[in-house]
Amino acid sequence: MVVKLGSSTTHLNRNTILKKLLIALSLATALGSLSTAQAATISFADSTSFRTTNWANSLTLGKFNTSLGTLTSIKFDLTGTVRGFGNAESMDESSSNVTLTLSSMLTLNRPDSSTLVVANPVFSQTFAFSAYDDVFDFAGTSGGMTGTVTSTNSNFFVSSSASDFALFSALGGGSINLGLAARGNSTGSGSGNLVTQFRTSAAGNALVTYTYTAAAIPEPASLALLLGGLGLIGVARRRVSKRS
Repeated sequence: MVVKLGSSTTHLNRNTILKKLLIALSLATALGSLSTAQAATISFADSTSFRTTNWANSLTLGKFNTSLGTLTSIKFDLTGTVRGFGNAESMDESSSNVTLTLSSMLTLNRPDSSTLVVANPVFSQTFAFSAYDDVFDFAGTSGGMTGTVTSTNSNFFVSSSASDFALFSALGGGSINLGLAARGNSTGSGSGNLVTQFRTSAAGNALVTYTYTAAAIPEPASLALLLGGLGLIGVARRRVSKRS
């Protein structure tokens, strides 16, 4: 009776151990399936060098490759630079403060010409002019020149719309052409009788950044638990086989 009881008890202990190991393995498997979402980014850029305003150009940027993961947002960065000079001559009979503003409006557009983002680099200089000195030369006491100046401005737009996701992504990636236009927007103010002269050129750089969730990767702790559970079951089976 004692031997039988011992044999039954041993058999019961083995079953209990195996059940506990199976539970541990199931838990490890479940934890292994809970992987950490890996956020990642990939960027593409293109630019246009200085050209006399006004102008329109096409930029080529990469699309998001959908095989990399799930797209969550698209950021469009636009940097515009205006370069040039402005001259002014006040022909008023009284003194005045005259401001010359050199500016260019750069616009990045989708293929359907809808606006994505705008950058507006601006340079301003104010002159204190006397009454007209009777010499039209953009100099003297009633005239002035900025000389060659440069100004840069950056702006961005973040999109999470389904239509942009569809437009800017494809299996395998590829490319998309976006319009970039620069319009001269220089002005002079402060005198009722003011003659101005401007010459500007503009350059632009566009950067598109895709943020996405990459393919899930199991956490190291979950993998260790899973492998440990498999190892324990192997050991238990070997012990059972030896005892039997």
